[in-house]
Amino acid sequence: MTVDEELSRALAELSGTLTPQPDPYGRARARYRRSRQRRLGGLALALVVSVGGAAFAIADPGRTTQPPPADSTESSAPVVAWSDKLLQSPPRGVVGQDSGYVRQLSELLLAAQRRGDIPRMDVPVTAVKVLFVDDVGGQRIALAAFVRDQPDPATGWPSTAMWLSADEGASAEELVSTNAVRGVSDGLEPYESLALGDPSGPGKVIHVAIAPAGCVFLSSPLPNGTAFQWTPEPTGSYLIRTPKTQRPEWWRVDCGAVTRKMIPGPGSLLPDSITDAQLATAMSRVRGSVPEQRARLMVSEYAKSRGYQLAALPSVVWGGHATGLPARSTGGSPAADASLESGEATILAAPAAGGGWIGQVTIDLDRPRLNGVIGTGASFVVTADPTDPAGVLAVSIDSDNIGDEGERTLLVVTPAAATRVRVAQDGREVATAAVSGAGAVVPVPHSMTGLVVEALDASGRTLASGQVAGDGAASTLETDTWNQD
Repeated sequence: MTVDEELSRALAELSGTLTPQPDPYGRARARYRRSRQRRLGGLALALVVSVGGAAFAIADPGRTTQPPPADSTESSAPVVAWSDKLLQSPPRGVVGQDSGYVRQLSELLLAAQRRGDIPRMDVPVTAVKVLFVDDVGGQRIALAAFVRDQPDPATGWPSTAMWLSADEGASAEELVSTNAVRGVSDGLEPYESLALGDPSGPGKVIHVAIAPAGCVFLSSPLPNGTAFQWTPEPTGSYLIRTPKTQRPEWWRVDCGAVTRKMIPGPGSLLPDSITDAQLATAMSRVRGSVPEQRARLMVSEYAKSRGYQLAALPSVVWGGHATGLPARSTGGSPAADASLESGEATILAAPAAGGGWIGQVTIDLDRPRLNGVIGTGASFVVTADPTDPAGVLAVSIDSDNIGDEGERTLLVVTPAAATRVRVAQDGREVATAAVSGAGAVVPVPHSMTGLVVEALDASGRTLASGQVAGDGAASTLETDTWNQD
C-alpha cells in the first residue's frame, strides 16, 4: 500500500469521527480519538482533501478534544478495563521475550520522559510498560505504554501509547531516541496498530496490530460472496504484515467467545493507477454524463480509500449537473449566503465484502460558500445493484445535516427513458420532479419514512421503483465491541 493509500485510509477514519455515532461507546470513543495523533509519512492531519475535484476541510483532531460532560451517561469503563488488560499483558514479539532488553527499554523510556526528552509526554508518569518488541522487515518495532499519575483530564485515559522503530537489531538506547518515535496517542486503546514505511522500497508498508493477551487474531481472504474463511494467526494476540505477506483480507480479534474487533485489512483492489480497461469497465453502465478524467480520479480514490470494504472495483453509476440543492451550513441550518445551490454531481458504487453495495455521492459546488466549502456529498448502502440501467437509485444527500423538521434532498437516478420522478408514502404522492439526463433532485419532508421512489416515462408508466438508500459509508460487518463487559 502506498503512502497515499495510507493517508486515504487515515482520512476515512477521521471523517468517521465527524458524525454522531449510534451508541454511547461510539460517541465516547470518537471524542477520545479526536485527540489521537499518528505520524504517517511526516504528513500532518490538518488537511484540505481533494476528492473528485471537491475540497473538504478536515480539522486537526488534536484541537477539538473536549472534556466529557459532568453528567455524561457515555460510560467508557468497559473500554478502560480492556485497555488495562492490554497494559497488564506480557510483552509480545520475539525480542519481547528478552526480559533484560525489555527492562532496559522500559527504564530508559521512563528516564527520558522524566527529563522531558519525549514530545507530548510532559505529564507525571509512574511507569512505562513495553507491550511489544520485534524485528519486522528490517526494522525493530516497539509499542510502549506510559502509565499516568492521574487519568488525562480531557479524555479520561489512564495511559498513553507510543510506537517506536529503528534499524533491525537496534539497542534499547537507539529505540529511545526521539528520531525513533513513530506515533503517540493520548490513550492506550484495547486494540493498537501501526502502519510503517518499509525500507525495501517506496510505497511498501509494514503493519503491526496488538490486542490483550488471551485474545486471538484471525484473518480471512477477501470473500467473493458472503462467506469468510477465518484462520487463527500463529502469533495469537498480535498480528504482523509485511509487503511479502500482505494480501486482500479481513482481520478479526476474538476474546473468548466474543468478537471484539473486525475490520478490513490494509490495502485496496487498486494498488496502482487505474488502467484504461478498468476504467472502461467502471464506466460501462454509467447514466448521465461524467468526464473521463473525473471518473478516473474518483474511481481510483474511492477504491483506495475504502480498501477491502469493497469486494470489486467501484462503478460510476451516474453523473450530471444537479440544481436546486439547499445550501447548508456546517450546523445543518440553511447557509447564510444562499438558499439554493448547484454543482457537478457524481455517484459511485461497489459491491461490499459480505454482500450488498456501498457508494458515495460527490458534488463540486458551482459557487463556493462563504465559509470556503466548495464540495459536499453523502455515503449510502443498498442491497440491490445500483448500477442496473433499468433500476432507480435514490440517495439522501443531506439527511445527516438537518433535524427532524424541514426537508431533506433526494438525488435520484432513473432509467434513460424516464421523464419524471414520483415519491410516495403509503401510496400517496408527497413529491415529484422532472428528470434531466437520467437524474433528478427531489426535496421531501425529512420526517417521512418508508418512501417509495418511482421513475415514470412520458405516458406516466412506472419504469422502475425502489426505496431510499440507507445512510452510511462502511460495511455493516465491521465490529468494535470493546464497550461490552
